[in-house]
Amino acid sequence: MSRALKVEVRELSPELLDDYFRFFDRDAFTDFPEWSGCYCGFYDTPGDSWDSTAKAGPAHREARVERIRSGRAHGLLAIADGRVVGWCNAQPRSNFVNMRRYATVVDDPSEPVGSIMCFLVAPGHRAKGVGTALLNAACDKFRRDKLRVAEGYPTTNPVKRAWETPWAEENYKGSLSMYLKAGFKVHRQLERFAIVRKQL
Repeated sequence: MSRALKVEVRELSPELLDDYFRFFDRDAFTDFPEWSGCYCGFYDTPGDSWDSTAKAGPAHREARVERIRSGRAHGLLAIADGRVVGWCNAQPRSNFVNMRRYATVVDDPSEPVGSIMCFLVAPGHRAKGVGTALLNAACDKFRRDKLRVAEGYPTTNPVKRAWETPWAEENYKGSLSMYLKAGFKVHRQLERFAIVRKQL
């Protein structure tokens, strides 16, 4: 097993904009360029279509700059050895502009729930506790925000493919085992993913 890193987790703020983009521009998707244009704007964009490729990257990057500078982008940055090595898109569920397919499983939109939508860890820093540090920090943030429930959506039945799924795509929701170790329980099991919850 890889040795755990000493990780500091900080909330995204306009002051950390350069650090955020240094991570996404240089490190986040070096082994999965198909998603290099995402910039984690997927759940903050209305509509049904989304292009995560490098071609769409400049437009997504510009939109993300504006959201971060205006304080409308939320999430957590994991910092180790002086640079960002991980990201978690975690915020009150009601903040998300577009929950995509997860909106169909929301029973009560007014429920005080914090949603954990995405994890991303840079190659070379995976399996070293970065995801767990981000998950624990997300729960702490939700408590400070007076939310009652933390909710995640780990993939439990991935689409079968003839090729190996890239790490970032396979793990961007976080693993079920990571959630269970952190005290989450399966709230509902759907065809492709589970809804896991932890009372705060």
